[in-house]
Amino acid sequence: MIKEALSYLVGLKENKTYEIYGDTYSDHDLVRIRPHINRPNQISVTGLDSIVKLISKEIDTMEGMLPVFIRVEGARKVSVFTSYDGCLARNSLYEATCDVPDFREGFREAQNAIIELRSKFAPSEDVDYLLTLLSSINKENGVTTMDNGVSQQVEARTGISLKQMVTVKPRVTLCPYRTFLEVAQPSSEFILRLDEDGNVGLFEADGGMWRMDAKRNVAAYFEEKLSSLIETGKVVVMM
Repeated sequence: MIKEALSYLVGLKENKTYEIYGDTYSDHDLVRIRPHINRPNQISVTGLDSIVKLISKEIDTMEGMLPVFIRVEGARKVSVFTSYDGCLARNSLYEATCDVPDFREGFREAQNAIIELRSKFAPSEDVDYLLTLLSSINKENGVTTMDNGVSQQVEARTGISLKQMVTVKPRVTLCPYRTFLEVAQPSSEFILRLDEDGNVGLFEADGGMWRMDAKRNVAAYFEEKLSSLIETGKVVVMM
């Protein structure tokens, strides 16, 4: 009885094939066991300069996996990976994620807007314009506005008690910090609105084109810092 059971079990291991209407079938699935290959762990950083240093120091250890590709995935993310190795696999080497607070469109209280303009935007003529405008708005009894859908007029304070209607620019050009600080922050147009409570509204009005400008700036940064490796074909920058 035991001998028959063992013979049955041995028979289960045998791979049998069958010809059925011209096709070959097997009664076992054949699974390939992949060999273990040591691969580097991906390193995460927050700055473009760190990527440049890592590539410059470690490029000589990557023979057989060159070129190294730098992909600018977006305004706030960069990934670095190798070419195919002998197993037709790539190694994910580094990743940079921007840790600068992203811009949030919408309305904000006037004092918060002043703080943001001084801390989260690159200095510009329109930043100065907004700071001057906000400092002159009378909010004691709310803000009086006149709005024709294109431009606004708000009641502003010109002295201790004298007030006047000031026309507000419908659009302003600003450079919020929203990509890596090693590159120039892309400028874009924003629709400017003020409500009767004195809240300031900023809304992106460039259709997201700033993201393409930011990606080009990041790519240009790598092309400059790693120019010698790019010229020899060891590094490829792409968007």
